[in-house]
Amino acid sequence: MKKEKNNLLTVKIIQNNCKGYIPSEYKIKKWAKIAFFGKKYSVVSIKIAAKNEINNLNKKFFKKDTICNVLSFPHNSIISSGEYILGDIIICADIVNKESVKYKINNDNRWAHMIIHSMLHLQGYTHHINEKRNIMEKKEMTLMNILGYQNPYYAN
Repeated sequence: MKKEKNNLLTVKIIQNNCKGYIPSEYKIKKWAKIAFFGKKYSVVSIKIAAKNEINNLNKKFFKKDTICNVLSFPHNSIISSGEYILGDIIICADIVNKESVKYKINNDNRWAHMIIHSMLHLQGYTHHINEKRNIMEKKEMTLMNILGYQNPYYAN
């Protein structure tokens, strides 16, 4: 029996006591799954973090002492339980919500973009070289359009 694409990704959501708007688990999983192009059963963890938490991770792993909206940590390996771990996404609710106000877009539009953007990073997409940035942004715009959200680069 062939598995459906959406059944190939398990999304584990970890949330502490973050304040402000946080999308439902249903929405977060929907956004992650639409941006998953793998052909094997995979697991991704999405942690909704406070500003101090994401700042500490950014310092530790990227040597940047700044609070950012989202961090992506590709894992891409099989662990002892046999699960294929795609990676981890850490998203700062406070920053993403402030950005939605700054860019004058609805919260779900911004959250969807950040989840999609991070999922693409976990799968090897990057934006450090113009040619690769164009590929990644086109994929993001297509997925956002499928979801009925505005072009994330039009707002910036």
